[in-house]
Amino acid sequence: MLVTKLPEPALARSVLVAITGVIAFVVGHQIDVSWIESVLTIYGLLTPVIAGAVIRPAVTPAVRQDGGR
Repeated sequence: MLVTKLPEPALARSVLVAITGVIAFVVGHQIDVSWIESVLTIYGLLTPVIAGAVIRPAVTPAVRQDGGR
């Protein structure tokens, strides 16, 4: 499966909060969600790199048949 679009940080945050909430409910404890901000900071920094790697094959120049003229 090829990734064609990365989720926005707001969507990633909501998914992480929801998963953490479900885990907290199942375990029966309160869980500190401050780690989510650190994860999203790293995600925000890596998103351009990941996006570049994903779109790289689509923007790779093709070899010209006319010899570059």
